[in-house]
Amino acid sequence: MRFLRRNIYPLLFCAVLLLSSLLVVRQYLANLSAHTELREDFIALNEKGHTKMAEHLYQVLIITFPKLSDSALWEDAHRTGMLIDKKTPEPQNLIWKYHFTVRNELARRAERRVARLVQQSEQ
Repeated sequence: MRFLRRNIYPLLFCAVLLLSSLLVVRQYLANLSAHTELREDFIALNEKGHTKMAEHLYQVLIITFPKLSDSALWEDAHRTGMLIDKKTPEPQNLIWKYHFTVRNELARRAERRVARLVQQSEQ
């Protein structure tokens, strides 16, 4: 009991720190699953023929590219790559467009990463 009275403020600080850390991790996982749900909704709408709603979700997905991690983009590329024929261009197919937009974004990020590494190695 004496220990609690003496150390109440550090213990409360640790409890608040632990709680906030858990909330941050929970929010991160919720955001990640929200993107996955959005991508799957886009694919389902496009396959069912709801092109207007699929176009809207396509635009939303494109806008969120800067916030996404490379792993999320790789997951998107893998998932959409299973649905298209990569050798046959289909510019009217939204899934095909999304797949190659994701691949182009990943290529740009890789180029920036390589340029940064080359610059660091020269210094």
